[in-house]
Parts: sequence; structure tokens; C-alpha cells
Amino acid sequence: MASGRLDPDDLARFEGEGGREVLNLLRLNRRIMNVLLQNKSTLNYVKGLSGWTTKHEKARVFETGLEALFFCFNRHITNMQILGEFVDARMNFTFPVTDLRGD
Repeated sequence: MASGRLDPDDLARFEGEGGREVLNLLRLNRRIMNVLLQNKSTLNYVKGLSGWTTKHEKARVFETGLEALFFCFNRHITNMQILGEFVDARMNFTFPVTDLRGD
């Protein structure tokens, strides 16, 4: 799918649970994953440039995991995790934010 278009090989790879939903979203050019930032201790979400919320639906949605990662690095925010949330919740994941650059 490197060209941005779906071909029969892509269909074969996406067959199975949740795959059809992903393909439908891709066809409609819609977001297939939300990227959120969450504090691992408090479970609060990043709300905006300087705010926090306990409400999932008010959390800031980042375009990419890399954008979320640099949001933390640039603001020196620690103890965070990136949440990847898909249409099919069974595909959701968390990824710890770790800054290995040193002080």
C-alpha cells in the first residue's frame, strides 16, 4: 500500500478480525488510530499544550507517536506512556516514553 491505494495483496493481509474495519477507514481516508499521552502514575491524559484531564474524550489526539514523543521530550515531561487506540480495541497498545538522551 506504499502508493496510498489498496490492492488485492493489501486485502489479503488485512483479512480477519478488525481488518475489514481498517480497510473501510482507509478507503474513507479516516484516521485508523488515535495517539494519546497518559501519565503512568495518575492516568491523566495530556489535554493541550499545558493542561491535563481525567476524561479520555477530552484528551489531545496527536497525529503520530513521534509527535507525542517529542511533545514529552521538548517539555521535559516524564513518567508518560503513549496510547495507540484503534477502532478494534483488541489492537490497542501502550508504549512507555523513555528519553535516552541523558541530561
